[in-house]
Amino acid sequence: MSMNNLIPKGASYELRRERTKSSSVHYSGNNFERISSTDNIAQALRLLYEGKLSTVVSSKPDSIDDMVKQAVETVRYGPSYDETFAEKADIKQLNLVDDADMSAEQMIDVMCRLVADLQSIDSRLVVSGSLSRTVTETALQTSNGFDHSYRKSVWNCGARLSFVQGDDRLGLMAGESSMSSDFDLKKIRDELAQKLEWAKNIVSFEAGAYPVIFTPGQVPFVLNPVLQSLNGMAIQRKISPWCDKLGQELLDPKLTLVDDGSLDNSWTSRPFDAEGTPTQRNTLVQNGRIKDILLDRKVAAKLGKKSSGNAGAMGPVPNFLMMDAGSKSLDDMIKSIDCGMIIDGSMGAWSGNPYAGIVTGTISMGLKVVNGKIVGRVKDCMFTVNAFEHLAKHFVACSKERAYEQMMRGSAALLPYVMLNEVVISAK
Repeated sequence: MSMNNLIPKGASYELRRERTKSSSVHYSGNNFERISSTDNIAQALRLLYEGKLSTVVSSKPDSIDDMVKQAVETVRYGPSYDETFAEKADIKQLNLVDDADMSAEQMIDVMCRLVADLQSIDSRLVVSGSLSRTVTETALQTSNGFDHSYRKSVWNCGARLSFVQGDDRLGLMAGESSMSSDFDLKKIRDELAQKLEWAKNIVSFEAGAYPVIFTPGQVPFVLNPVLQSLNGMAIQRKISPWCDKLGQELLDPKLTLVDDGSLDNSWTSRPFDAEGTPTQRNTLVQNGRIKDILLDRKVAAKLGKKSSGNAGAMGPVPNFLMMDAGSKSLDDMIKSIDCGMIIDGSMGAWSGNPYAGIVTGTISMGLKVVNGKIVGRVKDCMFTVNAFEHLAKHFVACSKERAYEQMMRGSAALLPYVMLNEVVISAK
């Protein structure tokens, strides 16, 4: 039965369906642990009737009738909603799937080789890791004529090393995400081997303000206040410190941030967002100047703008954030430091008030740099930066090298190493 026959006359709907199939192999404690497979369905129905909105979610495959019934019964109690759902549109088709697959035996063989290579670095290492393939099918249908879907495949391969030295326990991680299963296992192995070599020697560190290099995996914490301040929801609510500063140069001219979920042949993309708006290239910061903000349909309407194609389940979110590479190599950045640190792991850096710009965290993996060389790992230290001030006045450089990383709220990013001056390090 058509959805239009199930809803009250004068009502409109949006139905989003997502099916996720995943297969993976896991290693733990140097040994094969398990093979797992999942097949999950998630459905969300939004019903708009007489200016009120009801949202119903379900994980049952054949639950549409029940979802409609529940939505009709509860819509009168829902919040007011002035927008309309997506209308019929031409959506650019993106190639987001690599159909090449691997058998369970092949996946086990890949992880077996990776674990063996990592164990060969040091016999005291305990290795864990996993290899997985996830295929997601997303469909969005509205009563206004929007009816599109897409498939996306993502492979993840990663490993974790545990190393015990006296009363010191060290954990190191590295991995890759890609549309295809053509992983560079040697790169993962060499990255972990280098980190281990640097980290074995524990050195002291005095409290103070220092030049610090944040690795790509740590840069999202520093950027979080910027992204939160560029979120249209915060601007519409007037809690962003940049409510009326669009077009102003607020950050260092070397800093450019672009969000783009429309790239072909990329596991980071999606042809349309959670509301059916086509994704696009959005330049958020260009040479330090604030250019644009992240918007969904609701927030855009309140601000008199159009959606930027960034709708998520809880409001606007980045699709795929890219930070421009710099002109210096990581080695050159390290050589320029007389005394400082590389932060490659932290805990608690996501907490706090992002609109104040303060980012602080316990350093779980920090490498001390003296006279341009890494001399060892530090313990019992914390860092503090003011993202707005440091990215404006104390931004030294970003590297030529970039790496794919996960952002908060699940989106992906391509980020360089970022070097800041005057980062406050506290130590016991």
